[in-house]
Amino acid sequence: MDTNPLKIADILVKMFKNESISEDERQFLDVWLKMDSRNRDLFDELLTSKTELDGSWLERIDEENAWTQINNKRNRGTKKHFSWMVAASIALLFSLSFYLFFNNSDFDSQPRFVKRADTKYTNDILPANLGAKIVLANGKEVKVDDTLTVPQNGGLLAEDQITASIADVAVLNTLVVPTAKFFKLTLSDGTIVWVNSNSELKFPTQFNNTERRVFLSGEAYFEVAKDVSKPFYVETEDLKVKVLGTHFNVSTYGAKSKTSLKEGSVEVSKDAQSVIISPGQSAEWSTEGLKVRRADLQKDLAWKNNEFYFKGDNIINIANQLKRWYDLEVVFSKEVSLTDTYSGEIRRDVRLSEVLKMLEFVSELDFKLDKNKLLITKK
Repeated sequence: MDTNPLKIADILVKMFKNESISEDERQFLDVWLKMDSRNRDLFDELLTSKTELDGSWLERIDEENAWTQINNKRNRGTKKHFSWMVAASIALLFSLSFYLFFNNSDFDSQPRFVKRADTKYTNDILPANLGAKIVLANGKEVKVDDTLTVPQNGGLLAEDQITASIADVAVLNTLVVPTAKFFKLTLSDGTIVWVNSNSELKFPTQFNNTERRVFLSGEAYFEVAKDVSKPFYVETEDLKVKVLGTHFNVSTYGAKSKTSLKEGSVEVSKDAQSVIISPGQSAEWSTEGLKVRRADLQKDLAWKNNEFYFKGDNIINIANQLKRWYDLEVVFSKEVSLTDTYSGEIRRDVRLSEVLKMLEFVSELDFKLDKNKLLITKK
């Protein structure tokens, strides 16, 4: 019988929601309970605490603190202790199941605006936070509010496992990261991907035996797990990037597609053109063709390092970054130059007003904010 732990999570979550389970699920649960006495102990503990396990409690579960909350309650009446590994595993599968079962909806309209007395900024806007939506290969949409690891067995949902053959790379899930969000995803091979706002990443639940291939629109930073027998490909609308194991950034924002390499070696190709770049270099595709340039890694990787780093950027480029991160509508007054350039840096986890104050300091620009509408004028 399948022993996928996520299926156990599905069954337990159904029980907490007072939903009926099938006879097959009940048999599966019985087998799991008999496999290890710790399973039975944990099951009894969860059922005993059932009245306390509302959505807000489950939402706080993670590998570090979930078991602490359960074990603290247990310690008040018994001396039993379970291993940290069991606790972490249960916490992980519960947190994943919580997101897939309780958050299967569109993005909540979370409060983003902070009231201010300042007439210049009638409100402030909070920075982007973790969040994304996954469109499964079968068309089902699930919302995720935290980082996600794709299980090695390839199943994102135990009740709806994707049963494509290992050789079928066409069966893809789509990670959709909207404006004012960002996300961190670990693929089934161990590759870690940081996905920037307003981006999409298509990936299989399992890679085939000969290659690993994903498809990107927007921007993402990859730390590819090394596997010389299975090259890793990132495809965009314009470029194909081939690696064996390395760290690099791919951006398709705007008119240019750009790959910047931090570590290792990658091959970037476009139709018949192909170049190999080394650490500290970038490959850019534009109407002028495929070019290798010296990369400014501090600038190219600033978003991944939680920074705004403007260096010789015009106000259009700066405004586009702010639009993606804070979900803004930006309007320029006629006297604002669209070609003048500016430089400055600040952390990205600050309110919008802090970024605007920095920009005012390094420029002759003035900013007025009303809800999500930003007016840029000249001082």
